Amino acid sequence: MHPSSLATENLCGYMTYAVEMSSWTTKRIGNLLLTINGRQDSLFNYVFCNNGSADESAKAALAAWKYLQDAKTDATWVVDSQMKLWKNLVDKMGLNSPTVMKKVYAPIQKVRTLSKRRPDLVLERVTDDLSLTVLDELAVKIFYCNTNDLIILLRGVVKREQSRLKFFIAKLSDTVVGICGMYVQGDVVGLYSDGVLPEYRNMGIASEMVLRRLEIASSLFGCRYAVAQCVTQSVSLYEKLGFRVTGNLFLYPSLAAQ
Repeated sequence: MHPSSLATENLCGYMTYAVEMSSWTTKRIGNLLLTINGRQDSLFNYVFCNNGSADESAKAALAAWKYLQDAKTDATWVVDSQMKLWKNLVDKMGLNSPTVMKKVYAPIQKVRTLSKRRPDLVLERVTDDLSLTVLDELAVKIFYCNTNDLIILLRGVVKREQSRLKFFIAKLSDTVVGICGMYVQGDVVGLYSDGVLPEYRNMGIASEMVLRRLEIASSLFGCRYAVAQCVTQSVSLYEKLGFRVTGNLFLYPSLAAQ
């Protein structure tokens, strides 16, 4: 797999894994994969676009659109920057104003260790309903997502001891400062939901959360590569650690919930 495709593949794997472990819905329509959880207006309902012929893709797009409209379900269409055909199709469907994420990649062995680390940072894994509720409440504060979105998505994942999908609550001296997650697929770890509460930003916490998860991924799963999607403002953080940008990921909202 080319490095530029790894972030998209890992995101698809993460959502498929979470939805299946929580007994929600995955549905294939032509060369599309839909991952739908138990909330119609959830930010974590996705449509993953895959390569195919123009005719196959057009038919799949129309069928998926009808399915979502009939089910009154919101979804995010994930289009990699390499997918020119799909960019044209979603434009024709009237989907616009995508959120543009930067894909970043690094071999873990080449990630730079910063001179100023935060040994006082603790990542507590989310392993039960109580800590999942805390994670969800923090996500609402940091990302302004819907209340209960993460509880619904991760209900079947957090109690699995051997799960390849892990979420953490970050603490400094027993004070909650942020959250983060990771999903392992093969020898690639994807970094997700990196968020620090406003009053604790610019303290090296975000960089430390990245480095800690890479250590976990290497020691527990033997991961060799790391990927993430981030907003433009966060690119410099990853570049300081040795990551490089491999392209864009376009997230198109499709609204149908009532």
